Amino acid sequence: MIPRDYQRAAVDAARDRTAAHGNTMLVLPTGAGKTAIAGFYIGEELEHRRHDRVLVLQHTDELIDQNRSAIGTVTGMPTSVVKAEQDDWDGRIVFGSVQTLARANRRERMAPVSHLVIDECHRSAAQSYQSIIDEARALNPEIKLLGLSATPGRGDGRSLRRTFSNVGYHLKIGTLIGRGLLVPPRTYTIDLGVEDELAGLEATAGDYDMRAADKVLNRSVLNEAVVEHWQAKAADRRSIFFCATVDHADSVAEAFRAAGVTAETISGDMPSRVRADLIARFDRGEVQVLTNCMVLTEGFDSQPVGCIGILRPMLHKGTFIQAVGRGLRRVDPARFPGIVKTDCIVLDFAGAALRHGSLEQEIDLDEDDHEAGQAPWKLCPTCEAELPLGASVCDFCGHVFTRERGEARLLTAFDMMEIDLLERSPFAWCDLHGDGQAMMASGFNGWAGVFHDGTLWHALGQPKGRAIRPLAIGTRVQALAAADDFLRATETGTASIKSRRWLNDPATMKQMALLQRAGHEANGLDFSLSKYAANCHLNFRWNRGAITAAVLGRAERSAA
Repeated sequence: MIPRDYQRAAVDAARDRTAAHGNTMLVLPTGAGKTAIAGFYIGEELEHRRHDRVLVLQHTDELIDQNRSAIGTVTGMPTSVVKAEQDDWDGRIVFGSVQTLARANRRERMAPVSHLVIDECHRSAAQSYQSIIDEARALNPEIKLLGLSATPGRGDGRSLRRTFSNVGYHLKIGTLIGRGLLVPPRTYTIDLGVEDELAGLEATAGDYDMRAADKVLNRSVLNEAVVEHWQAKAADRRSIFFCATVDHADSVAEAFRAAGVTAETISGDMPSRVRADLIARFDRGEVQVLTNCMVLTEGFDSQPVGCIGILRPMLHKGTFIQAVGRGLRRVDPARFPGIVKTDCIVLDFAGAALRHGSLEQEIDLDEDDHEAGQAPWKLCPTCEAELPLGASVCDFCGHVFTRERGEARLLTAFDMMEIDLLERSPFAWCDLHGDGQAMMASGFNGWAGVFHDGTLWHALGQPKGRAIRPLAIGTRVQALAAADDFLRATETGTASIKSRRWLNDPATMKQMALLQRAGHEANGLDFSLSKYAANCHLNFRWNRGAITAAVLGRAERSAA
């Protein structure tokens, strides 16, 4: 597996910062591949240390299963689990439950570990986490701590500085949007006529008073207006609404049902099996609208979500980003055929975007804005945490840095500037017809391609010896990102280097004969083709019928 460029940078920063400080925190948005980054880091740290052991800490059984599968695949190392009745410390990588290890009797059986990796590390200020960290340090004072989070700023004001002294790497959510790894939001701020009442709400326990917010927002006439705005802007999309209270969520769901829309409320009181069944029905399209009271902010990733409704005030930007992030995942057309998602509509009825700025303003292409030779780190003047030089806000205390140099270019959902993934990709991309409408890249274990149907772009991939797979349907940059990811997962770094070398070698006589037999260049063979380009053209010619069927067939269904 070949890491994306920022994943490589994050791993390098993690190794550098943990070596220098004994700890670091990586801040990357949903969709960045934090688990893969943790896997690359763990694999490289343990590669030449036969007796070292890593503990990965997470707070749900679902995360234990997900992390164990993904990190085990990336590292290829033996793993084990410590949770509930399981107490296996024999793996090189141990996946532990916070709830289990927070118990004193379970920590008594804790084995020494060389590294502690904390998923969703914004939770680590809690006493349950601190008791585990203290025990791990007592067993090994030289332990290295790595934390990963999308939104480290805590609503309760408790600082993470007790555990972490620095941020090793910070990637903005807008960077992933700009690179096509997440879809862009389109934000509509809608005044329901209660703006003044919402402005008068008081904050309590680190957030606005949601009971007071419920009294402002949970009115039949307003809930009916919400449905009307949704019908005007997003009626064809599966949608999630974040409400002030569970009663508010129930009332909003009832307003949707009264308008003939399938809608359900999901709450934290639901048994896990019932909640999983409701999410599955939502994924299948049997339920179009889900309402909730901040239940779906972590650990919920439903690709078909195409609209996010904000129906509660949000004091902290991290809460706003978490909510909107639920709708920015790309759609895998193999899992959800017929769904085309190029953006996500955000309907903000509670002024969150006005308070924090819409996420469109986060799309910043000038990441590397420090001068050559200048140290890539700086200290926060408020809490003295060490941060990447490009940080605009301190992830520990919220201090806002002002730019002394020119403002970075900002993009909006209506003015997206394509970042050239062709240059970032470890693979060479061949323009098959010279017009940019069909492009392919080949490796030793498969090929990937992006093809334009006149309206949308389709990404396809074919692992060696297997059928062609649809990877994405959307904009050009979204398709290229999906195709590039497919090859990174299928090939190795060595394979990409070898295939690029073929760019300098002329096509072989065998390749030219095969191309001639496949009908390439009706007016004569192009003898200037490289060995690599000939390979791409052959893959296209041999699979042309299947490619055409996949692209035009899906185009017809999506337009229906």
